[in-house]
Amino acid sequence: MKKTIFLFLVLGITACKRQFEPINYGHEACAYCKMTIMDKHFAAEILTSKGKAIKFDDLGCLLSYIKEEHFTDEDASIFVADYNNPDGDFLNARKAVYIKSDQLKSPMGGNYASSPTTAAANKLNAAFNSTLLNWDNLK
Repeated sequence: MKKTIFLFLVLGITACKRQFEPINYGHEACAYCKMTIMDKHFAAEILTSKGKAIKFDDLGCLLSYIKEEHFTDEDASIFVADYNNPDGDFLNARKAVYIKSDQLKSPMGGNYASSPTTAAANKLNAAFNSTLLNWDNLK
C-alpha cells in the first residue's frame, strides 16, 4: 500500500513539472501570426507559469505577442532557437545574445538570430553586419 501511494505521489510531482515543449515543425502554428512553424533557426516558445506552451515561428512574433497581449507573467520561461545549432537545445531567452540584420530573412521579418554566448553572436555579427542585442534591448 505504501509503495502504491509513493508511486502516485512521484507521478503527480513529475506530471506538474514545467519544461520546454518541443515544437512539431510543419504542423504547429505560430500563436501570433498563425503561420505554420517551419524554420528551426528562428522558432521561440513561452512556457507560462501554469505550464502552457505558446509557440512562435519568429522571435519578432514573440516580442509582438508580449507587447500586444500585455504579457506580464514574470515567472514564465522563454526559449529561443540557437541559430547556429537549430537541432540542439533551445536557449533561455533572457540569457541569450542576439543579432538583428535584414540579411537574416526570418519567417515574419523579425530578422533576429539567437546565440548562447557573446562570442557566438560576434561571429554571426561579422557575417551579417548586424546589431548585437540582449533580452533587455529587445523588449
